[in-house]
Amino acid sequence: MKVNITKDDLDKGLGIVSRVVTGKGQLPVLGNVLLEAEKTGLSLAGTNLELGLRADVGGKVIEEGKITVPGRNLTEFVTSLLGSSPVELETDGEKLKIKAGKFGATFAGIAASEFPILPRMDGKNVIKINKKIISEISRQVAYAAAADESRPVLTGVKWSVASNQLSVTATDGFRLAKKKIQDSKSKIQEEIDGLILPARTILELARIEEGDEVEMQVVKENNQVIFKTGKVEVISRVLEGNYPEVDKIIPNEWKTRVVLNKEELERAVRAAGIFARDNNNIVKLSVTRSQLSVRAAAKESGESEIEIELEKMEGEEGEISFNYRYVMDYLASVDKENVVLEMSGNLAPGVWKAEGEEGLTALIMPVRV
Repeated sequence: MKVNITKDDLDKGLGIVSRVVTGKGQLPVLGNVLLEAEKTGLSLAGTNLELGLRADVGGKVIEEGKITVPGRNLTEFVTSLLGSSPVELETDGEKLKIKAGKFGATFAGIAASEFPILPRMDGKNVIKINKKIISEISRQVAYAAAADESRPVLTGVKWSVASNQLSVTATDGFRLAKKKIQDSKSKIQEEIDGLILPARTILELARIEEGDEVEMQVVKENNQVIFKTGKVEVISRVLEGNYPEVDKIIPNEWKTRVVLNKEELERAVRAAGIFARDNNNIVKLSVTRSQLSVRAAAKESGESEIEIELEKMEGEEGEISFNYRYVMDYLASVDKENVVLEMSGNLAPGVWKAEGEEGLTALIMPVRV
């Protein structure tokens, strides 16, 4: 392999693919980045077996070939290069030689044949999704997925289709977020029905600052999904397992419904959280005819009570207790001026909605106190 490429293009590509490279994997090659030179240019790839990232970075290919080298070391070295002078890459057996101006280095590599196979999108049965929708799913839904791997299926986001409408859902068993999407700019087909993709896949896809459209292809034989935006591909495994039937736990009726200013509620919950974190993160929300009271208390640190004027109130007075961190996560996911809280008693799930955000529903399970 022999390639000439600009420092900026190489640096940008490594910055993307190195996000999934780990030095702690069971296989040494998972700590490496794959460099693959073909007639069309140089591509870089990294994977942790669950998620793979590939970036086409161009360059002038003098001789085709491929090799893997330690991702962290290569990224740090390229970042240290001065200016935007051309970078020369050349393999010598299982070593990669780099030269850029007065800088030079040789990296010990591992044969590319040891690197896991990452499929490429072939253009068949491609589903097109507006990039804005991916960003919304990342911000408004993926946060509710579990971080704990004890139930792997809950670390994912479920994609379902009905009547040409896409629904995405995430839950960790204590809270959930669900968004219904119908967009004329997206071509959504039945082929993606029932897919459970790791939440991290969506988060990484949203971070890629290329393209206005995302192409999606399901590779059923590999149990994988490929996303492509701009010159970057995200290859994700599909999670297997029985996803909870979340629709059954979302209340259809409410006894109390209040409209609250999001910014005021956020400040109140943040302040109460100072005391809640010393008492299992519990905050109590009490609704009267004119205001909402946010309270938290801990034996050692003290207590706090903040009152907020209601924008609107329907139904009866009531109270409910939540983990304040879950409330803060929800509030961070919406960008509307007002939010809606619907309650059906202090032991029933609290349903959250944002005014003007049709199709988006969140639920937080109450805490018994």
